[in-house]
Amino acid sequence: MNQRNDDFHTWPVLGDKKSGSSQFFSSYSLGLATGRDAWVTAESENKLLEQICILIDGYNNAKLAFEAWAEKENIFNSDENTVNDFLLENPQFADKSRFSWNSNLKQTLARSETVAYNSSGPVQSLYRPFTKVWTYFDKKLNARTYRLPSIFPTPAHNNLGFYVVNPGSAKPFSTIATNLIPDLAMWGSNTGQFFPRFTWAPVETDDGLFAEGIAMTQEHEPSEYGEIGELADGYVRVDNITDEIKGIYRDALGADITGDDIFHFVYGKLHDPTYRKTYAADLKKMLPHIETPISREEFDTFATAGRELMQLHVGYEDVEPWPVTITVTGDENDRETWRVTKMAWAKTTDPETGKKVNDVTTLKYNKHITISDIPAEADEYMLGSRSALGWIVDRYQVKKDKASGIINDPNDWADEVGNPRYIAELIQKVTSVAVQTVRVVEGLGSTPTD
Repeated sequence: MNQRNDDFHTWPVLGDKKSGSSQFFSSYSLGLATGRDAWVTAESENKLLEQICILIDGYNNAKLAFEAWAEKENIFNSDENTVNDFLLENPQFADKSRFSWNSNLKQTLARSETVAYNSSGPVQSLYRPFTKVWTYFDKKLNARTYRLPSIFPTPAHNNLGFYVVNPGSAKPFSTIATNLIPDLAMWGSNTGQFFPRFTWAPVETDDGLFAEGIAMTQEHEPSEYGEIGELADGYVRVDNITDEIKGIYRDALGADITGDDIFHFVYGKLHDPTYRKTYAADLKKMLPHIETPISREEFDTFATAGRELMQLHVGYEDVEPWPVTITVTGDENDRETWRVTKMAWAKTTDPETGKKVNDVTTLKYNKHITISDIPAEADEYMLGSRSALGWIVDRYQVKKDKASGIINDPNDWADEVGNPRYIAELIQKVTSVAVQTVRVVEGLGSTPTD
């Protein structure tokens, strides 16, 4: 597993911004780096708006004070160091309970730019696997948006893709599909790359000639995820599967192969346990390269599996809940009965070591509720260093950010969607997704891992 393969780098790569290798995707991006998660993410839209208003008001007040200070000090060409000096002399504007400074926001202040509220900023994003949050998506208040604005320019422009562990990461190779903006630290730490089905190109002229030009150069082949070439709110939908890779696959396997087919094939192949094991050393060093299948049967097998997995992972909130046993003491109709503070696995004794270990079939939801009869099989679906359910247990807890004092409460999401049982039902649904994923993957190879 530690030995690299000589052929791996010769195959088409998912994406490559430097070399001239054949690639599957024209564009891809790192996940969103907010630089201030506590401030620009929240479990409810209203809470997010409150935080953003505090942040923007604080910044604009600091801007007025900075301009007056700079004039007094006879400073006419400001930079980030100038802002640092200002904050040292005016510590009230460095109060972390009211401000969140990073390099790009300091540079914004140095240029005396006003920060205004962006009505398109609040969006739902995928913060961790199967964990949605509200996020303020805005270049001025995010540290780095990378190429994400061309993938999700506004909430009105739908898209989907899959996020993979970046080369060089300490995390095991993983991937997850989503139709939401992915967080940079999707895997808890380290980074990842997002490969979307489409990009959105801006219409640069009032008469739409630029958009029309893009639309005319691409095939208007059908896609189940959106009409290629469609115009929407000043943007045109662009196919992100390269013409080159379509040509390679059609020449080798059949002229009827579509961009969606290739998209699904890649997602299926990235779940193949044999692929992951054989090329583990290569996947630590570079983005995935995939050999062109030798038969249409092989291609169709992975494309079918990839489509099924994508439907499960993108639509995880819509799957049939797994029939676990939920034991409740107290009033099931009381909102407080379903409130989560911090979940924990029950414990069992390892027969080999005699030590206490997690019983992944039983979850202590809170002091009123225990969820049992979770199939052990669900624990086999791994995303990075945790199982799918492990991510839910880790993320869905009440936490206070030390610097800002902001409290992250996952119960706010349940309240916003009007379903006190949302988190309990999410556990059932992710259990179902995990079991079905393991079974699909088992059909691709010998060892189901993800």
